[in-house]
Amino acid sequence: MTAGKLDHAHDEESQTQRPDRKPLVVGLAIIAVIVIAAAALIPQMRSGSAPQEESHNEVDVHFLGMMVPHHEQAIEMSDVLLASDVEDAQVRDLAQRIKDGQERENEQMRAWADEWGIQEDMELHSNHIANGMFQPEEMEEFASLEGDQLRTTFLEMMHYHHKHVIEMTQGEIQNGAYAPLREMAQEMVDVQTAEMREMEDLLR
Repeated sequence: MTAGKLDHAHDEESQTQRPDRKPLVVGLAIIAVIVIAAAALIPQMRSGSAPQEESHNEVDVHFLGMMVPHHEQAIEMSDVLLASDVEDAQVRDLAQRIKDGQERENEQMRAWADEWGIQEDMELHSNHIANGMFQPEEMEEFASLEGDQLRTTFLEMMHYHHKHVIEMTQGEIQNGAYAPLREMAQEMVDVQTAEMREMEDLLR
């Protein structure tokens, strides 16, 4: 066999023994594309499945508008009791807890109102007297009371005030969209229901 034929035979043998790498390269390229695409989709899937905590609806807006002035009146009533000559330590402790809790809730609700840019809605409701709130003349008469009469009237009026909060809060719990506000509304129900029982015991 001539040298040329030997070289040709050697080339053919090398080609038959050498594996074709093209399918492997193409396969690796396809896998790389799939991995990159999956990595890009994962954050989108997470963001799509996560609750949109920032969202709120008209129920949330209405609740803030009505609840903030309602809380303000309860705080005012508590201030009257705390500044009075009523010595009953249990009643004074109750008034202080109501004041502290509702001031804290109002601070948070006003912060949400600022975030949502709903000052016009807040102002619209700021002068409403509803849901168990008392008229200005009733508040003036309450502030003029002293001693046992003030103690008893405070417990009776605050019980009535709380009762209507619980009623108006159900709408937020059931239909509100903003989860932190719904949680606060449920806490209002729990705390004020317990405080109403406490008032009933103190009145007895």
